Amino acid sequence: MLKYFRNRRSMGWLMGSSMLVLVIFAFVAFYVPVFLAPSDGVGSPTGAIAWVDGDPISSREFLQGYRLQDAQYRQQLGAQYSPDLLKQLGLDNFVMQRLVQDKVLTLEAERLGLSVADAEVSQNILTDPSLQQDGQFIGKEAYMGMFAGSGMTPSMYEEQVRQGILRQKLQALVTDGIVVTGADVEDEYRRRNEKLSLEYAVIARSDFESELEVSDDEVRAYYDENQAEFERPVQRKARFITLTPQLFTGEVTVTQREITRYYNENQEQYSTGEQVRASHILFKTGPDKDEDEVRQQAEAVLLEVKAGADFAELARQHSEDTSADSGGDLGLFGRGAMVPEFEQAAFTLPVGGTSELVRSNYGYHIIKVMEREVAFTQPLEAVQEQIQGVLSQEKATTTMEEAIESAAERLRAAGSIDALTAKYPLLVPQDTPFFGAQDPLPQLGNSMDVTRRVFETDVLKITPAIPLGPGGGYVFLQVLEEREASVAPFEDVQNQARQQLRDERAMELARAGAEDVHRQLTGDGGDVELLTNESYFRGSQLPEAGRSAAVEARAFEMEVGELSAPLVSDNGYVLIRVLEKSGFDAEDFTEQRASFEEQILNERRSRMWGAFVQNLQSRYDVQIDWQAIRGITG
Repeated sequence: MLKYFRNRRSMGWLMGSSMLVLVIFAFVAFYVPVFLAPSDGVGSPTGAIAWVDGDPISSREFLQGYRLQDAQYRQQLGAQYSPDLLKQLGLDNFVMQRLVQDKVLTLEAERLGLSVADAEVSQNILTDPSLQQDGQFIGKEAYMGMFAGSGMTPSMYEEQVRQGILRQKLQALVTDGIVVTGADVEDEYRRRNEKLSLEYAVIARSDFESELEVSDDEVRAYYDENQAEFERPVQRKARFITLTPQLFTGEVTVTQREITRYYNENQEQYSTGEQVRASHILFKTGPDKDEDEVRQQAEAVLLEVKAGADFAELARQHSEDTSADSGGDLGLFGRGAMVPEFEQAAFTLPVGGTSELVRSNYGYHIIKVMEREVAFTQPLEAVQEQIQGVLSQEKATTTMEEAIESAAERLRAAGSIDALTAKYPLLVPQDTPFFGAQDPLPQLGNSMDVTRRVFETDVLKITPAIPLGPGGGYVFLQVLEEREASVAPFEDVQNQARQQLRDERAMELARAGAEDVHRQLTGDGGDVELLTNESYFRGSQLPEAGRSAAVEARAFEMEVGELSAPLVSDNGYVLIRVLEKSGFDAEDFTEQRASFEEQILNERRSRMWGAFVQNLQSRYDVQIDWQAIRGITG
């Protein structure tokens, strides 16, 4: 959402000064139903649904973030929007991971002794451009009025501001020590801008593979001489059994009363607020424009609109918003999505109606309402089956969770993973292949946590129940066998050895072929046909040659007209000749140096910060109640 405020040329012109604050809290009132307020149970909208080192994240925080993102997608996608699409995009996971990240950063900042004074919060609010009018703070009365009916108090908002400043201080602590030298700047400038024009020849190993025949004896000899190539680490094999909610769906029932209660308590999920689809023509104002002239221009176009001229065509001709290309069409939007002046006009006009001039912080608007959708709530009958499925899944999950401990006890007592099949005949134990401590198991969702737990468990023992992610249930594994680190037997790897031998011999023939071509090119050239590439940059690859670090490193060291020795690539060997060098101009570099240095510095700081955050999250214990989240989002 914030991109709209950073780029005034995007449709964000409409998200006026108050909207940046409203982004934080306005959707609370619009989307969060009243019944949520008093509840404080786990998984309820004010109860905890996630914990970071025991510090809770509430359902209300999640709902605010989720509805905010939902509103953004509605705005961007228009008629293509659907709740199912958000589920496919994993919006719930995205929102939750952002909340977890924010919590981790806050806890780490506090651990390091960072804090934010009240004066810093006040200064941040007073100087926030979104809370200013004509360069001045909007005033206490207007500020307090923005919270009316929003579901958020000034103290709640100010606490969010405080947490944001705290995270900024942590980021500064991590990244402010990063510097770039003059040599760094020039090297990076060259790397991004230098370009070569090349001619080259590719001697592909595939041209020789059809000629190669390797005997079984040669393969065996290659294996014997290169046993280090076929070493394998300690490996284990396990038998596993999974308990999923589906196993318990037959044991649960959902009553009509429960369905009705869920519907009444979650009507917000099945409701769409009033929306309008409007087009507009924007005449921008600003310090570099004469407002009277802008207004006169807007009034002249308004007269054309009133005379019956085509509104979309006038928008294409006169509007200064990016929506001009689509005839000024802004798509469907709900209350709270636009600045107050625009919203009041749009939601007051009838369908087909056109406004007088509407003044906002961005200029003068002429607005035309194209379509209106009334607030609508799907009736219980339309969503009953869906709700029954949700409740059945919830109950089955609860039953599964309750069964996990007794299943663990049964397995411990029996000492065999097969012990559960007597209680759950539908369960069929499965065996894994041998795998190493760094190998994920595709049979179990490639979970490295499963691999780790198997290697922490003694041979013949059974692991505790291991969660398999949201909705995936739990798995128990019994370690059947451990195989010591060793060279793999020839019989297990002979196909691999045969292919490696063929590849090596094909590369030898390709190199010999490249050396022959080199002799021809340094002589009379023969009939060698050369390829050309007029725009070769670092990080790119030559067609047919594949990637080659050797080509990239050598090419930018060579002089114009110089021919390289054979250079190895993914596909064989390459010979290159530099025809022209361009892209680095000392005068241009001097002019751009300061801005480029800042760009490089920011990029390095961003990479450092990203690595820090990723590493930091792995050090905190994060627990997420995905079932509660599924209940909230439907």
